[in-house]
Amino acid sequence: MTSDTNIAASDDHEFRITWRETLAVAALATILTIVFWEPLWTGGGLIGGDTYTYFFPQKQFFAERLHDGEFPLWNNRSGFGYPLVAESQTGAFYPPHLLIYPLLDVNEGYNAVQILHYILAFGFTWLLARELRLKPFGAIVAALIYVYGWFPPRMCLEWAIIGGTWLPLSLWWLERFLKTSHWRYLSGLSVTLGMQLLAGHFNLAFITLVLLVLFLGLRLSYWRDGVSGKIAAHRLKSAGLILGFVAIGLGIAAAQLVPTWELKQLSQRQSISDGPDFDAAYGHIPPLYLSQIIASWWFWYSPDIDLNQALGQLTFMASPAATNHTEAHLYFGLIPLFVLAAALASKRHRDAVMNRFTATWVIVSVVGIVYASGLLVPMAQHLPGFGFFRGPARWGILAALGVGLIIGKAAGAVLENRSRLKQNVLCSTIFVLTAIDLWYVSSVVSVTVLLERSPLPNIQFSPVRNVLDHYAGIPRVYGPGPNLLNLLGHASVPEYLGIGPAEYYAADLKAPPFEGFTPDFLDWCYRAGITHVLTFEPPQLPRVIGTPAELVVVHEPDSFLNPAWARGFLEPIYLVQLSRTRDRFSFADTSPDQRSESRIELISYRANSATVETDTDRPETVVMTDLYFPGWTVTIDGEPADGYRFEGMFRAVDVPAGQHTIEWSYHPASVRNGLWVSGLSIFALLAIGHVRFWHFNPKRIASGLADRGCP
Repeated sequence: MTSDTNIAASDDHEFRITWRETLAVAALATILTIVFWEPLWTGGGLIGGDTYTYFFPQKQFFAERLHDGEFPLWNNRSGFGYPLVAESQTGAFYPPHLLIYPLLDVNEGYNAVQILHYILAFGFTWLLARELRLKPFGAIVAALIYVYGWFPPRMCLEWAIIGGTWLPLSLWWLERFLKTSHWRYLSGLSVTLGMQLLAGHFNLAFITLVLLVLFLGLRLSYWRDGVSGKIAAHRLKSAGLILGFVAIGLGIAAAQLVPTWELKQLSQRQSISDGPDFDAAYGHIPPLYLSQIIASWWFWYSPDIDLNQALGQLTFMASPAATNHTEAHLYFGLIPLFVLAAALASKRHRDAVMNRFTATWVIVSVVGIVYASGLLVPMAQHLPGFGFFRGPARWGILAALGVGLIIGKAAGAVLENRSRLKQNVLCSTIFVLTAIDLWYVSSVVSVTVLLERSPLPNIQFSPVRNVLDHYAGIPRVYGPGPNLLNLLGHASVPEYLGIGPAEYYAADLKAPPFEGFTPDFLDWCYRAGITHVLTFEPPQLPRVIGTPAELVVVHEPDSFLNPAWARGFLEPIYLVQLSRTRDRFSFADTSPDQRSESRIELISYRANSATVETDTDRPETVVMTDLYFPGWTVTIDGEPADGYRFEGMFRAVDVPAGQHTIEWSYHPASVRNGLWVSGLSIFALLAIGHVRFWHFNPKRIASGLADRGCP
């Protein structure tokens, strides 16, 4: 009988995993991250895609707040603020983030998270492959294809590798349960699904859930090799038990899911698939572009081909929706395809490949590819969950895993019965050439660039930041590159959010495009509390209420913003300070006579709270130019007050005459309720563990031994 401490894949010695093999795979997984991402190990960084406009601003704010001893539920830098937990992609409750970001600066932390998940993804895929009875080298090939064929071109999408890491591990837990009927593996499945959902974004988590259902159906009805007799005899009961543990996994992630559901109901996508910029078919793989699988670097990735332009001409074949070469990427490497062809061409090897294992993963792969093409989106988007996400090409991850496992199986067959020397030479050749192929293709397709030195440390030398840091109030900048200016440590508009509050998309409320300092633009800036405007072109300054706007930075490149925007190092950036603005707090009545007799003073401004003191000789309305959103409450001198929405966007409260302290606090019921559900789900899992594993039951133990064939 094989011990669990050996992570046994079966009772056959050939498929038993030793610690030596485990350590060798861990070392190989680490070496691959150095080969592909060496600058991330040495203090460099990534730039391009959503890295600086989406992920870094979120992670920097999150890390800063944790360093200052505050767990942020609200992000007050992007636009007029948004619920940080609800938007999800910060991954505020995700354990690796909570462990890494308090210890490292944001660039080091971001790099560490990426490297960690590449190592884990490789290891988990190898573990699944070995559990599915692939030989050691075949399992490594499967892991190489899945991890380095699919994820590196999507390096600009942080959620891809984080979410994709947990997909193979989820299947491993399920496969172990089907073979042993032990509940502890379902407990592991619950925790894994919870981890994947806590990471945020949820697209790959949803695909994982669909894959689990599909794989379970195939294992119980078509490919039943190795399935426990107890499971086979009670298939419906076992399926119900599995779904129960899946539900516990969803409950573990409720702290993230419940706030996100609340935000979605109040976002630009209030119904499942509606929204001004939402098209469920965006980011599909045009059917003709599937030829990239074999016509890769020698055709599609040629310097003479403009990929996005070519894809634009192919989209009519499946969908009128747009796509891009990052989303539409699907590639397994050419050498692995040759290995598969060699196995199929040999009668001696064909039987090892042409079986129900292969048929199962062919079905999984075809399902992924067909949906990735966008052909099924018009129908499927009306089904629960399918219409919530864009990017059907992401379903190609099923093909990356399925084809990887099939080729891994073929690789084991091709190497069988060869001498040790020939095996070593073939293994080394196949692995090295495949890694080089995948590395080259990922470098061509990816929109991110690896930098030997990240621009982030230059923030401390930014002249724009220096001006903003010395501003008397709380600055909010209007400028290009949504969210990027947040990295200077201050708020900016326009904002960029995957799921954002509906107010940011309302025609009469959203930030207008900058077309010069027109009266309408300046009026909007005044009402929105904009203190500075940043432009790339020399500004034509008008006179505002008799006083000119002040140009505070002229003809000066910025040591951080220029490289972050990929502008020339000598190109100037222009920063204009507006002379008339509400700033972050003001009185609704700002007539000259009232301004001279009323006083408002900022005491504290943090992520989850803000405090001001007022002194007036008559009742006033205090306006805070941050977003009014459920969960924000206000007190006056410690007593609850009635806050309300002002001008369709902002927070306001009426205060009586005299001296008063006003405090806004964010305590969202959605987070509180989600934490309760998460806590109860974890308690339920522990209670099940206590009853099943720690509570001594001789009859159950004897029954378990008998089921495993022990006397």
